[in-house]
Amino acid sequence: MPCICANNVSIFVVVKSVANIQVYKFKKSDTELPLFLSKIQAGFPSPADDYLEECLSLDDVCIANAASTFLGRVTGHSLKDVCIYEGDIAVIDKSLTPEHRDLIVCAIDGEFNAKILHVDKLQGIRLLSANPEYSPIVIQELTDFRIWGVITFVIQDIKNRSRDWDY
Repeated sequence: MPCICANNVSIFVVVKSVANIQVYKFKKSDTELPLFLSKIQAGFPSPADDYLEECLSLDDVCIANAASTFLGRVTGHSLKDVCIYEGDIAVIDKSLTPEHRDLIVCAIDGEFNAKILHVDKLQGIRLLSANPEYSPIVIQELTDFRIWGVITFVIQDIKNRSRDWDY
């Protein structure tokens, strides 16, 4: 069984392949991580702020409805301008009703995509990318189109990605 690790926390999942996306199902974890009361500053922190607020479960933060929440590994670069990159893990909730400007996972003619939902009374449904290299997808009446879920969180490997930064 695959395992996704974040520091010393493991979230075990069941893998299923659907079209061109790997889908992972959450398995409830009893692991809790410490949450600090002080805010994380990008400058010099106060030494007086070194105390814990509470313990926090990633399940409680990322999952509103476990029975309909899945993980999907992002491929491609169409959402890079909203800071979603290749290799990131999208938390997808199938129970949510998609709304205008939501990040969604959808099937278009049998192929899974992550896009920004744009609903307009005059123009209908368009699927937008967050990268100018990709054109909007206009959903026509005959398009085989299904919204599979709403992306609620994205898990990123910042440690390995930071090696590419110019700072």
